[in-house]
Amino acid sequence: MSRSILVPHDGSAHAQAALRYAIETFTDARLVLFHAIDPFEVSPDQEAQLPPLTEEWLDEQQAEADDLFEAALADVETGGATIETDSAVGSPAQTIVAYAEDHDVDAIVMGSRGRTNAAEFRLGSTAELVVRRASVPVTVVR
Repeated sequence: MSRSILVPHDGSAHAQAALRYAIETFTDARLVLFHAIDPFEVSPDQEAQLPPLTEEWLDEQQAEADDLFEAALADVETGGATIETDSAVGSPAQTIVAYAEDHDVDAIVMGSRGRTNAAEFRLGSTAELVVRRASVPVTVVR
């Protein structure tokens, strides 16, 4: 049975580095490129409020996730790796951990922004929260 590796991706260069690492390291595994659709994420020009969680909003978010997956995969040499994509709505760290548990993944490989401010890292890092809460090994790629 091949291993299943979850690779969360938020569109950042750090997530892309983690995807490259996972492809190069887990050549015989099934990789799941995953995007957590954060309903609380707002751009600087928006108010911090929960968007209307309508079917239209979800369709838009899924289309953006599909674009993210397409761009991420276009930028890497997959070398014949088995890569699937999936997404779910929720707070990123909680959603990543829940997905890993619900889908019996063997490990998680994710990027880290590598912030230098210890307090900022401790309080705001999705990677740190996943490391603390996941029941499977987590590799954080800088």
